[in-house]
Amino acid sequence: MSVLSTGVAGFLSAGMVAAVFHALLPNHWFPFLAAARFHHWTRRQLLTFTLLVAIAHAAVTVGLGLLMALLGQGVAHFLHDHAPKAAGIVLVVLGALFVIFPHLYGHRHIHHPQCEHLSNAGQAITVAGLFLALALSPCEGLLPLFFAAAVQFGWGQAMVIAVVSSVLTVALLVGIVMTAHKGWERTLQRLSENHERWVASGLLLVLGTVMLFGGWH
Repeated sequence: MSVLSTGVAGFLSAGMVAAVFHALLPNHWFPFLAAARFHHWTRRQLLTFTLLVAIAHAAVTVGLGLLMALLGQGVAHFLHDHAPKAAGIVLVVLGALFVIFPHLYGHRHIHHPQCEHLSNAGQAITVAGLFLALALSPCEGLLPLFFAAAVQFGWGQAMVIAVVSSVLTVALLVGIVMTAHKGWERTLQRLSENHERWVASGLLLVLGTVMLFGGWH
């Protein structure tokens, strides 16, 4: 494996780890269970609605990933050899900020529901709410990775990382919802956004440090 492919694999692995923790958070999958129980959805309906929302969520993430990749490509064009160090500084600063100021990192789109908002909502409103809430909120931890990957390896490699991590998120979210529907959702209830924040911050700090010190030149 070449130095370049090792670096791409490192970013891809980081993106996949972030995607896993992103999908495992109860405030991502539990609302679908709450809605299914309140509206008495069949498993087919639950699968359909979850898949549609997850795909939309992934599409938004990939779209923003493209913008971040193009931004990273522009930085690489203007800063040339200094671009990786600049991107490394960005990752380290963001990672540190997420650690020091927890309120900067968080998915405020879906709170942990106990069906309180479902009792006054029809099925269409519930589905639309889930769609807008999750589909329009990407994973904050992934976007800096796309930017830095584009700076280091080009926007094409960054988009590969964006697509793979997004597809993994869709697969995990659908799998978790459908499996949890059978009754094991309590096994993941202890996870919180703090867990994802620490993981994302750690990934940014590690990757940023490697870039800052020229680990992938």
